[in-house]
Amino acid sequence: MIEKEKPIKLDFKSIYFDLYELSPGIFAVISAEKLPTSNAGFFDLGNYSIIFDTLMDPFSTIDLIKASKQFTNKDPSFVIISHYHLDHVFGTRKFPMNIPIISSYETLLETQETLKTRFQDFKKRAPQELKRTEEALLKEENPDKILELKNDINTWNEIKDPSFTLRLPDFCIKNSITINGSKNQVQILYIGAAHSKGDIIALFEKERICFMGDLLFELTDPSWADPTSDIPKPPNPEHFRDTLLEYAEKDIEIYVPGHGNLCTKKEMRENAEFYDKYYIKRS
Repeated sequence: MIEKEKPIKLDFKSIYFDLYELSPGIFAVISAEKLPTSNAGFFDLGNYSIIFDTLMDPFSTIDLIKASKQFTNKDPSFVIISHYHLDHVFGTRKFPMNIPIISSYETLLETQETLKTRFQDFKKRAPQELKRTEEALLKEENPDKILELKNDINTWNEIKDPSFTLRLPDFCIKNSITINGSKNQVQILYIGAAHSKGDIIALFEKERICFMGDLLFELTDPSWADPTSDIPKPPNPEHFRDTLLEYAEKDIEIYVPGHGNLCTKKEMRENAEFYDKYYIKRS
């Protein structure tokens, strides 16, 4: 087996993430703060440019779009969402309507439900969060943090607007598909109920790279399994564990997690052991 070259960290200015080229045309967007913010990616397939997941902060999503245009020399062809949690779908509204958004059918349904429930809580919290953020801004001296806080204020003001909403997926898939570009191809694999009710991952088989969404975390925490925790519980922990073990055995070298730094088979197996210990054997 030929070992891949080390991922290249690119010179791109963002207070939100670091940018890596994992292989020609395959880019990983790795959050500068590992939790609760999330990772994403974008792919240049030649005639298509694909963005995989948006980011929690809308201004980080703006940086994501800017990076994708800079390094692919084209506008995004479409966006693929791995699952419905807000830290992966919150930036959808930053994409113009002529750029389609693709997800699983379950992700569409759950995003609609999120708009009715959790998102309404965001609107209620907006005045309190605005006050807290404005107070923090008065004390902050770090230029990057000042910019981040100002962006947060803009975001909370947007959320307060009665017309503010997320943009829902335009197309849904219920099975795995392969997207063939003029330079490369990617497999968009429908996993189903694992971390969420309709997970999707992206596999570059030839390059041995897999974007796992939240099926993989660099680090796990037993407190997530506490019954009082507000961390969403996986709908199918057995399938979750089995999927991790299955993909740990495949000829893949780089795994891009939903949160944290780039991972290897070691983290895949550690995650499988975590869900087995804290979600399956405890039940």
